[in-house]
Amino acid sequence: MSVASSSVSAIRRRAMALPLACCPTCKEKVRMYVSTTEKHDGWVFYKCQKHGVTCDLWRWELEYVKFLVDKHYLSGEAAVDAIGVAEERREELLKAQELFYMNGYVSSGKKVLKNDSGNLMSRQQAAALMMLGKSW
Repeated sequence: MSVASSSVSAIRRRAMALPLACCPTCKEKVRMYVSTTEKHDGWVFYKCQKHGVTCDLWRWELEYVKFLVDKHYLSGEAAVDAIGVAEERREELLKAQELFYMNGYVSSGKKVLKNDSGNLMSRQQAAALMMLGKSW
């Protein structure tokens, strides 16, 4: 395995720890959340604790990384790595979402998926099955 491919693999496998900046509007801490909506299940997003009350800071993971770069919270290799990881994760989520809908799964409203044959599984089980055979 080449050095370049092993470093790419390391980036994909590591958990991305982004700094939780203060909101530029109200100075409250930004927090990380994971979406559970059917359309964006598993997507990471960041928002101010006072979002919808006194400010409107709300970003998907990739947009939050770009916000951190613009505000100089991330720079250099850390910025490049964070953008790369966020882009790869978004691509993986979009592919999983596409496979999910192509395979005929629908939501029953209780985080359970049902296909045409009547088999039930959790969203986590479906996501795990979609990832089987994927090489890192």
